[in-house]
This record gives sequence, C-alpha cells and structure tokens, in this order.
Amino acid sequence: MNSFDWKSHPSLKGISKEKLNILTDILSQAEKKKSDELIPFFLKSASDANRNGITFTDAETDLILSVLKTNMSQKDIQKIETIRRLSQMIAKKQANS
Repeated sequence: MNSFDWKSHPSLKGISKEKLNILTDILSQAEKKKSDELIPFFLKSASDANRNGITFTDAETDLILSVLKTNMSQKDIQKIETIRRLSQMIAKKQANS
C-alpha cells in the first residue's frame, strides 16, 4: 500500500463515519491480499456494502481503486479500469431510464 494518508484526501471531505470505517476496513483487508485476489475482493466488498444500504460516490470509489492499484499488476489495473467503465455505463443507463 502506498504511504500517502488517504483519509485526508479532499474527495472524502464530509464522508460519514460509517463509510470511512468501511473504507478503512476494505483497504486494511486489501493490504493482505495478493494482486490477483484484489479484484474479486473489491467486487465482493462493494456488493456487501450495497446489501447493507451503503453506496460510494464516484470520488470515493476512485480513491479506493487508486489505493488498491498500488499493489496490482498492469494487467489487473486494466481489468479494474474496464470494470469501472462498465459500471459507470450501467449507472448512467439506469439514471436515464
């Protein structure tokens, strides 16, 4: 994990304590994962949060991904970027429906 203090990132200004705790937990667990485990781990974590009524803004998601990417191979980073683009397209379609 890189050394910057992600909790002080401007995109997290005003984030709820509950979300910050979830982000801290996700990133803490991610540190213990191998790079090939990060994508499924992140997807499961996001799904678990959604089931509990917690959603993350694009800025929050981007921050999580930028931290997770520090331990990923270029191939895995490309997979994450593809998944991210697809999820944004799906969200945009749902918003326009």
